[in-house]
Amino acid sequence: MIRAELLKMTTTKAPKIAAAVGILGVAATQLASGWLLPAISHMDPDLQDSVAEMATSTADQQLAAMNVLGGGSLSSGSVSIGLVAVLLLGALIATSDFRYGGIIGAALASPRRGRILGAKTAATAVAMATLGIGYALVQGLLVAVAPSTIGAGGLSAGWWDIADVLGRGVLALIPLGVLGLSAGMVIRSQSATFLVLIGAAVADVTLGAILAVIPATSSWASYTPLALVSTATGPSGGAGSALALGILTMMALAAASVAWVTLRRRDL
Repeated sequence: MIRAELLKMTTTKAPKIAAAVGILGVAATQLASGWLLPAISHMDPDLQDSVAEMATSTADQQLAAMNVLGGGSLSSGSVSIGLVAVLLLGALIATSDFRYGGIIGAALASPRRGRILGAKTAATAVAMATLGIGYALVQGLLVAVAPSTIGAGGLSAGWWDIADVLGRGVLALIPLGVLGLSAGMVIRSQSATFLVLIGAAVADVTLGAILAVIPATSSWASYTPLALVSTATGPSGGAGSALALGILTMMALAAASVAWVTLRRRDL
């Protein structure tokens, strides 16, 4: 069943388009922060200060720019194209069967609906890991050849640190994809799922900003899903990133459990 789910993704246009848009979005963000803004920074002194902060001349700046979902300060702490593509790709894996009636055939072939969800979850994990590798290759390459990197004599970050940052970024995409998949399994409508996921991502950023400015709730701001993603994929690593990845995984498992209960109890 996993092979069948993967075959659906590789033979239909929508998942390919979502993946391509995500990779192009990641590349565009990195090119804007590492190439376009430095080229026009002479036009505004304030812009020059911002460009200096986004430079990749030091090891720490290079590692920060290699965050697969937040490379460059333009997308850090916000809803990036790469993030939206991951969520929507997970939703596509879930909703395409409901839209075209394939879920009926899957249920006839495997009456145990838990197996259907398990196959979709496994296929989502494979798809997210593959997409994450694409994100990582784009980010790593563009940071390595960025003008400020070359001007500083090339990459100064250690290879182990680079692999750590990019690897954690790839791993973080898997629970995000499962969250998108779970939303699609519960909502079933493709367009409605897309709207809910995009709205939830925007609401997450808004909620995090509100919590951060209230002294009594400022510590909670780091536990919103997108804040956890930022911590998990950030350059610092260590126990904080591992904890964030663990919490994201538990959120994804909880969402998948809700999707499983919904799939069992509702008519197809």
